[in-house]
Amino acid sequence: MNLKDKNIVITGGADGIGKALAKRFLNESPNSVHLIDINPNVIHVAELMGVKGYVVDVSNSNNLKLTLNNIINQIGKIDLFCSNAGIQEFGTLSTTDESWDKTWQVNVMSHIYAARVLIPHMVDNEDGYFLITVSAAGLLNMPGALSYATTKHAALGLAENLSIMYGNKGVKVSVLCPQLVETDMVTSTGVLDKNHPLMRDGLLSADQVADDTVKGLEKEDFLILPHPQVLQYIQGKAHNYDSWLANIRRLVKK
Repeated sequence: MNLKDKNIVITGGADGIGKALAKRFLNESPNSVHLIDINPNVIHVAELMGVKGYVVDVSNSNNLKLTLNNIINQIGKIDLFCSNAGIQEFGTLSTTDESWDKTWQVNVMSHIYAARVLIPHMVDNEDGYFLITVSAAGLLNMPGALSYATTKHAALGLAENLSIMYGNKGVKVSVLCPQLVETDMVTSTGVLDKNHPLMRDGLLSADQVADDTVKGLEKEDFLILPHPQVLQYIQGKAHNYDSWLANIRRLVKK
């Protein structure tokens, strides 16, 4: 997709990857950029960029639907939707039902709520792009973050199904799957210790991820992998699941 003159909506746009995507997209001369976030600071961030900001909880289906329809009514159509909002929850079987529900609503259902509005809209236009930030945890896994890894796997399955069902009707779908990115969500977790297994392939800036996203969108790749090593990992996983699981167990044991 060439982003010139396109109308773009980004959730989770107040900071991190979402904010970096907006900044990077503006270099491509889009027609409009719209940022959605539950954080009220999204209004200030949007104003500084000269774009539109909306304070919306993406896990609230009615509010998200209303906002997306309002944007469509303002500008005619949405060409690219970046379903980027997400939350990271660390924990294993002790994770509470409340935390599971919250993570599921944001990391899975928010994409579905958006798709219910936008996929028919894109099919009608015979054109449109739906990008979901899945993370490498959805392709591989993330030890110690059971609900996060599980919901990211679900988000990947959703994206695959959307591509299968609507790819012949003008709708393009991609998943953005970085490993560690230098965002507030990651720096607050304590995984940035140089000895942590997840640091093995390095920490990317959100700006680097945004650059790689633009390249992936231009090529219309389904998998956008800012950490190129991830492709090798998923190939190894598919080749020998038992060996892959054993290797991950060894990493966790360290």
